[in-house]
Amino acid sequence: MTPLDSETKSIIADTLLRFVDENYDAAKRRERLKPPIDYRLNWSTLAELGVLAMPFDEELGGLGGCATDTADAVRVLAKGLVLEPVVECAVVAGSILAAGADADASAAAVAELIGGEKITVKVGGRPGLLSGRPGDAGALVAEKSDTGWLLHGTARAVMYAAEADEWLVIAHQSESDAAIIFRLPCAESGAEVQQFRLMDGQSAADICFHNVAVAADKLWLIDDAAEAANERANLKAVSAYCADAVGCMAQLLEITGTYLKTRVQFGVTIGSFQALQHRFADMHMVYLEARAMSRSLAECLDGGALSEQRWRCFSALTMVTAAGTKVGQESIQMHGGMGVTDELIVSHYNSRLLTLARQIRNAVSHDITPPPLMTARRWI
Repeated sequence: MTPLDSETKSIIADTLLRFVDENYDAAKRRERLKPPIDYRLNWSTLAELGVLAMPFDEELGGLGGCATDTADAVRVLAKGLVLEPVVECAVVAGSILAAGADADASAAAVAELIGGEKITVKVGGRPGLLSGRPGDAGALVAEKSDTGWLLHGTARAVMYAAEADEWLVIAHQSESDAAIIFRLPCAESGAEVQQFRLMDGQSAADICFHNVAVAADKLWLIDDAAEAANERANLKAVSAYCADAVGCMAQLLEITGTYLKTRVQFGVTIGSFQALQHRFADMHMVYLEARAMSRSLAECLDGGALSEQRWRCFSALTMVTAAGTKVGQESIQMHGGMGVTDELIVSHYNSRLLTLARQIRNAVSHDITPPPLMTARRWI
């Protein structure tokens, strides 16, 4: 795909920065985290700004943005630590909706998503839990019945499952172990949902399917098409989550750098201490590596071979999560005890980085051994 032109991307970036500044300054975000949390508060605004349309082709009513454009937009939104499910809905679930077997139904579903009318999230489909291992924890099983299908199993920590209007449930068939995807309205699913809040304020839930009957007309994709759509969604998830993490690291570096220049100790700014200068330089180096790796992965998704996309996902997992841990912990250490307080935004960025590390790991296939770190660095 061809990336958006620089002028369009500049307009989009400026618009998203204004959105973040107006709706997600630290004080407003802390106020929003008081229960009950409204995760749909800015959903219609994001739809009007075109954020939800970014990953889709123009034929489907989208902006025609490629993976690189989407990653750039997510990186800008990272400044606000947004609480709306942009990645989970527009990027991950949206790619499966766009790949639907019925072209008309697919176009209608994407139009509802882009317009902000519905929130759709992916349930299940973790790599390594779909083929040949029905006993794996976290795998959902679909069994053929007289009227359609029966769903069994539990999907753990599904992002924004309780806030969604519909789920794209990914399971493997009990007879063939091939993948299958259902599009289910949440209100009609018959599943048990146990909602909880993650440490960074985002919503998640465990979803239990106990012999849940699914009508045949809820089938969205099956066999190889379902497998391919799920893998593509996971690849896009890794790219978007890495971009989110890079955006968080950039904010922590800016905040910490300003603090080192202004905090006075023993009559001088602590930024003049050589030990802290070296530690801050190390933070910046791992951030630059993570940013380059994230960019390389997004560019590969736009035109690279599938095998190379898989390897770059492993490289991103290795470098971005390690960099996020380094930058987050060092930022807290340099701020001292107040670095872990709820009043300081540094702790919120660190919490998001920890959550993103889990999300990246969950989206990377477990069936391929990750390349060594030196192999990862040759792509940046």
